[in-house]
Amino acid sequence: MKKSLLHVAFAALLLVGCAQNEITDISPDAAPPVGFKVFTDAQTRGLITNGGASSVNATGIQSTGFGVFAYYTGQSTWASAAANTAPNFMYNQKVAYSASEWGYTPVKYWPNTEGDKISFFAYAPHSTTTKSGIDITPTTTSTKGAPTMRFTLQTAPADMVDLVATNATQTGDDKTIDVEKKTSKVSFKLKHVLTRASFKAKLDASLTATAQTHVIVTGMRILGTEKRDATNTGNSVAANAASKFYSAATYQWSDGTWASVPAPTVQAAPYELKAIMPLASKTDISAKYTTQGIELPQAGTEITLLNTNQYLFLIPPHDATTPTGITAPTDVRMQIDYDILTVDASLAEGHSVTSATATVSLPNGTLKRASAYNFTFTVGLEKVQVSASVEDWATETGVYVPSADATNVATIITAIGTLNTAKGNDKNCNYFVINCTGGSYGSINLASATVTNFKSGDRIELNFTSAPGVSGITLPAGWKADKTTLSAVGKIILKKD
Repeated sequence: MKKSLLHVAFAALLLVGCAQNEITDISPDAAPPVGFKVFTDAQTRGLITNGGASSVNATGIQSTGFGVFAYYTGQSTWASAAANTAPNFMYNQKVAYSASEWGYTPVKYWPNTEGDKISFFAYAPHSTTTKSGIDITPTTTSTKGAPTMRFTLQTAPADMVDLVATNATQTGDDKTIDVEKKTSKVSFKLKHVLTRASFKAKLDASLTATAQTHVIVTGMRILGTEKRDATNTGNSVAANAASKFYSAATYQWSDGTWASVPAPTVQAAPYELKAIMPLASKTDISAKYTTQGIELPQAGTEITLLNTNQYLFLIPPHDATTPTGITAPTDVRMQIDYDILTVDASLAEGHSVTSATATVSLPNGTLKRASAYNFTFTVGLEKVQVSASVEDWATETGVYVPSADATNVATIITAIGTLNTAKGNDKNCNYFVINCTGGSYGSINLASATVTNFKSGDRIELNFTSAPGVSGITLPAGWKADKTTLSAVGKIILKKD
């Protein structure tokens, strides 16, 4: 069984009757178009992860689409032709999702000359404006060389974008450089290029035994290079002159890293996170305490400091082919504001309260590209400490589709059994693919296939890459097919009722 992360596949591309260096949008009758496909489903977990539900980017890749640059280099390789080649085949081409299909216009076709090459560069979410923070370079269709992206951190943390992209170093089935005419699909594996952070907090033992004392987090921020007043507490926010917290940087498709030239832009103002924290009234603790916050459990257990499904997507510091992440205590520093409230009925307000702001450095080795981290603040009587754990980003947010291969009816049945096992191992997965090659399949009887782990709404795609000659199909009980015959290259979708 094979898995592919956010697997974006091109259907076969053909162009008939064109000269070696000629690009055309005119389709000869026999030439199939370039078709795009993303292996996700409306219920599939892990669509490209974005910020809050109110964000323009909140509904994922099916809402935003993805972008493609493509360079036609004739018989030359990309390495030899890149410096003199502009995006002459596709320029920031948006591929949009509509009526359960991916499409774009104008449609393009493969060059027909044997050995001609096209190099593809893809990213998501697609952008033509600064709303998403993605500034595409080259800025014109005549600019030569590999494209780059200047990415700007979103002003509002709820609008943060999980940027994903291919890169020119990908090989094997993931190769997108120097692709020649082929009948199988060109696969895109879009990889996370930012670093992801989430935050929790807990009390240490010095505070967990004091039943009348409550610790309430009221704000949080990442420090910039400038010292400013925090609007949420009135405290003076410290500056971090040596900060490596970047507000903008350039992604290089050539090797999948963030460039040191041009230099990244360091964030000046403190980056306030209060707007994405689940702050709530705490008058249940003391009627006259009016500050909204997050109370840390007195049992010493962790509590999240960000809204549900909210993460920060940040530009990784010190990026390289082998990323290092944070290397110094001054690279990325944060502040956490909290009140210590003690209930005391003898006081006019019914409580006493002191406010504090702790400044902490995120640990060395964290915030590496394509890695996800959960930072935990431990609040004590004297200080706040921070620790970090690495999360499996692919498991939580990666879109992958289990797939298997088949050459006849018997191997389709075997493949369904393999995917049934995959479903048992990952109950969140609900879309599966069987790549069917070979000649005529005739009448396909799948009634004996093992499907015990599949649930209502699960789909299996039978993807026929050569003329299958399907004359009929019999399914296990409780399954339906979107069609029962197929005489050309195409697919049949099986769905569990």
